[in-house]
Amino acid sequence: MAHGHGRRVTFVPPPAEEDPLDERSALLIPSSVRRPPSANAPSSCTKAAACGCLGLALGWLWVSRLQSPPPPLAASTPPPSAASSPPPLLGAPPIISLLPFKSILNESMPWVQETVPLFECDDDDITKTYWYRWRLFNLHMVRRPAKAPGCGKKEGCWVITEFLQKVFWSGPYNTIVCPAGHHIMEGRWLRDAAIVDDYARFWFKGDGYRKQYTWWAAYALWQRSLLHHSHSSRGVQAELFGHLDAHYDEWVATHYSPKGRCMFTSCHADGEENSAGLDGCRPTINSVMFGEAIALRSIAAALGNTSRAAYYEREARKWQAVLTDQLWSDELGFFVNKAEAAPAALHQEWHKYGKIGRSREVQTYLGCLACHRPRKCPPERGWPLGKRVPVRELMGLSSPWYFSAVPSDDAITSARYARAFEQLEDPEGFDAKWGPRTTERRSPCYNFSNSAQCNWNGGSWPYETSKLGTALINLLQTYPRQPSASGASFDKLLRRYARAHTRSHAEQLAPPHVDEDLHPDDGYWITRRKLHGIEPWPKTGGLGARNGRDHLRARGTHYFHSTFNDLVLSGLVGVRTHAEFLELHPLTRVRSFCATRLWLRGVDVSVVWDADGLTYHHGRGLHVWIDGRPVGSALPHEQHDGHVLAPVVRVAYDGSWMADCSLQGAASKSPRC
Repeated sequence: MAHGHGRRVTFVPPPAEEDPLDERSALLIPSSVRRPPSANAPSSCTKAAACGCLGLALGWLWVSRLQSPPPPLAASTPPPSAASSPPPLLGAPPIISLLPFKSILNESMPWVQETVPLFECDDDDITKTYWYRWRLFNLHMVRRPAKAPGCGKKEGCWVITEFLQKVFWSGPYNTIVCPAGHHIMEGRWLRDAAIVDDYARFWFKGDGYRKQYTWWAAYALWQRSLLHHSHSSRGVQAELFGHLDAHYDEWVATHYSPKGRCMFTSCHADGEENSAGLDGCRPTINSVMFGEAIALRSIAAALGNTSRAAYYEREARKWQAVLTDQLWSDELGFFVNKAEAAPAALHQEWHKYGKIGRSREVQTYLGCLACHRPRKCPPERGWPLGKRVPVRELMGLSSPWYFSAVPSDDAITSARYARAFEQLEDPEGFDAKWGPRTTERRSPCYNFSNSAQCNWNGGSWPYETSKLGTALINLLQTYPRQPSASGASFDKLLRRYARAHTRSHAEQLAPPHVDEDLHPDDGYWITRRKLHGIEPWPKTGGLGARNGRDHLRARGTHYFHSTFNDLVLSGLVGVRTHAEFLELHPLTRVRSFCATRLWLRGVDVSVVWDADGLTYHHGRGLHVWIDGRPVGSALPHEQHDGHVLAPVVRVAYDGSWMADCSLQGAASKSPRC
């Protein structure tokens, strides 16, 4: 057990107050995306562009060659060195055509054209999945009527669903709070702020079942505000602070275990049914409470509420101590569940809701649901109370780093905990062809039960995979360097996750598609196959099954229970906002990418990475534009295992400066880094 050392919380202070955003914060499509390319700044269409687009491009290139010959291609001369070659002079940012993705976007094409950042890269699976996931988002947008509680807008108010098909355990408008944190994190990149604003108000001013599952409202809204506002006193999270504050206290009142001195939840309330660790003081909810506390601390400080800010700083320290002192296993080198009984206050809440006929608004399941007997793992009578469970589960890797709840005081402390990531690429741990397993392969608890529809004891769940992706991003971008994970780890995870969308098998559907849980070795969607009663799962349809087939067998069609595009933009592109500057820290091994129409703090940002300069013809390196105006370029810095790595840069929001802050770059000694 780890006692005492390495528990100091490193808090991000609220950014200094800046001038209010100007009129550029209104919704618009930048002229840099609409205007045709100039003769001295050729732009590229997507590699998979239609023939018409290609013909126009070739014709334009012929004319442009008559006007101004292009610079020689990088392949014709020795590659320039980072030390001797000046950055190229940039023209307009590239134009990304959506025509090649029309069959993926379908009915969502007009919405996408107006609302989302544009992106492409040289990995077709990632690019296709990116556009499919925006269609997925749009499909799950539902308008509540103006008269609905907490709305009052003539045009109605948006909510976002988990299932397209109505399921009986959902709340009003088929909403379920379990993936709401993911919905907000994915939606934080939208130009139309009303979508997520409406959704947030629904949970706290409307009639949503906001205590049905573990989720992270304040943290997700705070992370969103960091992209859009220079100060946490602006945005819907500030408007809802009183509600978020009370929501936090409600969870502590019902889920805190006085005996265990930690937050209790069941695996079912975590949305992780039949988890190998079952119920107790799980790394999930205790990490969530840390994330909620640091978010509420920042919002309270920005609003001038110093007493609540101080309270939440103490709360964050408390939850971090729970993780390091109670849930960290030195023997396993991992954060694990500690078995505890449900506190009396939680039983009282269940009784209260049941008495008034609202038991569906909270999770009342405990233990193992539809599990095999006899069995040894997990024990039929449950794990010994007060003891750490001797099983590594993916949630013990994803949750602590997702919320940056792991101490980052120094490199030694960081590396001590980060060794948990060694399990990510261990085939006896979580490593698998189609995505990370939810329970380590070597454990006797692996895949211990399959009778229930949903099991988190082996299958690969996008819900947890996307949390793991964000955890890796935080580890690699904000923690000291450590030997257990690298940018290659994130790159491998993202590529596999993309292929799970584009190459997996789903009954009655062609890819791209995302469902509930994927077989980590064989690449089919497990719950979907169960609900269809197909081998090797005959007669396992479960709830409402007739002849082995469930009437909700198509419920997982285009299932929205995770993020993907947030991982692309914050990880692959590497967007991270700070008070005074924008940081770009790409975690990728792709040779080229282009992201335009990134709406950040009232300006339009475009980013191009081109390892050899042959894709977009702006030269080798990372190139940045603000509001269509070129800001600067940074050359590749390091070659590792044959891969050219993108530099880390910082850019002023007004485009007045850009600094190369890569460890290998001479500019890394700049005071701006």
